[in-house]
Amino acid sequence: MGQAAGWFIPRSLAGWFAACWGLFLLAALIAGAALVSLYRDGTTERLRRAEAALARGCDAIVERYHFATTGAARMDWQDPETLHVLTAATMVALRDLPGVEGGLWRSGTGPFAYAYPTYEGAGPKTDVPAAELSRIDETAEAAILRGLPVTRHYDARSQTLLLRACPLPGPSLNLAAWVMDRVILFGGPAYVRAAVALAVLTAVLLGSATWLGWLLWGWSRRLRRIEAALAGSGAETLPRLAPTGQRDLDRVVQAVNGAAGRVAEAQQAAIASAARAAEAERLAGLGRVAAGVAHEVRNPIAAMRLKAENALAARDPDRMARALEAVLGQVGRLDTLTRDLLDAARGGAPLQRQATDPESLVRDRVAFYREQAATLRVSLAAGGDPVPRAGLDRGRLERALDNLILNALQATPPGGRVEVAARQEADSLVLAVADTGRGVPDTLRPHLFEPFASGRPEGTGLGLAQVREAAEAHGGWVRALHRSDGTTIEIVLPGRPADPWPTS
Repeated sequence: MGQAAGWFIPRSLAGWFAACWGLFLLAALIAGAALVSLYRDGTTERLRRAEAALARGCDAIVERYHFATTGAARMDWQDPETLHVLTAATMVALRDLPGVEGGLWRSGTGPFAYAYPTYEGAGPKTDVPAAELSRIDETAEAAILRGLPVTRHYDARSQTLLLRACPLPGPSLNLAAWVMDRVILFGGPAYVRAAVALAVLTAVLLGSATWLGWLLWGWSRRLRRIEAALAGSGAETLPRLAPTGQRDLDRVVQAVNGAAGRVAEAQQAAIASAARAAEAERLAGLGRVAAGVAHEVRNPIAAMRLKAENALAARDPDRMARALEAVLGQVGRLDTLTRDLLDAARGGAPLQRQATDPESLVRDRVAFYREQAATLRVSLAAGGDPVPRAGLDRGRLERALDNLILNALQATPPGGRVEVAARQEADSLVLAVADTGRGVPDTLRPHLFEPFASGRPEGTGLGLAQVREAAEAHGGWVRALHRSDGTTIEIVLPGRPADPWPTS
């Protein structure tokens, strides 16, 4: 029921206006029909009253005629005095019936003793209407033949003519009294009042339609302006809307402008908060790097100092020689740390792209470390699928694969396996190094690619950070897949390998 009823509820502003005007139109049609019905009922009532007046007038003429001819044995219709008496009798009979005219009628000669006492002309009307003579004759003859009063209606476009004839008793036969009245259908006072009412109703209806249409057009124009302003704004901002001049819409505009102000304040607060967070993260990262560098530098220095102090105290040439060898080893460790730090610092340097065969890159690095893998008794192999050449910074990716291969060899126990592969995955090139080692500790996994995050006491923790830098420099990323039997580190480089890559 709820869904069915919903069809009758307007869902838009135009729908509400249309529904309201439709109801108004219905009410206007009902009112117009009522006016027409009232006019018709009024016309019927006027016809009924006219018929009643004709009946009284005809009876009055019969009564006056009877009074005037009582005692007369014979009537001389040519006698002026007789005609005068009968005309006066007709005048008296019709004097209280506005709009009614009439007289006597004799077969063979027609109307005579005509009177129209309520005629509103400049003088008395004494002539029988020539246009109605045939109808008077017809009605009077019908009354004489029937011996009863006869009433007839003659309808025209603007009026209805009513005629009534009554047979006259007395010394002469073939005599009848007749009366006539006209009921105006169009042009009379009732018609004018009805026409004026309908005209006013039509004007109100058309005016309301025009007014509602103008309102709807104005609302639609303002709404389109608001819609265009909102559509032209950015996804993260709200525009400042101008007032429309319409009170209800301006409340919406004020609400939107208030929301825009709050959104702008929230965005500024979010930007400031993000800047503070970024600064805090930068300082925290700088602190971690500084702590790592201090730790990595302090240990070799402490070891060199201890060796030198012991050698000087012993004064033994052999022990001094061994101390110098140890010092050189620690210096080499510091040199390696310095080189790794410089490599990490150069991570943002522009790429030196060149057309590179990923399979050849993998094979070269595997061949380079095969002897070291054999010493550790670890199987090192190249795998993957054929992939097309791509525009890559080969030197940076070689260093990244070196770090991954060394980490994998050091994490894999004797008898284990390390595989280096290149493959195409959807629209990306993937370089993967998989080992069957001990895996990455759970505590280290969230910070695996951060500087100085290392699971080995002798590691600097910069190798995987360099791998991440190399991937991000190519627009890609690095990911770690922690398996139950080892770890796989993948460098994902986006870009359709079949597309032409830049070569510089």
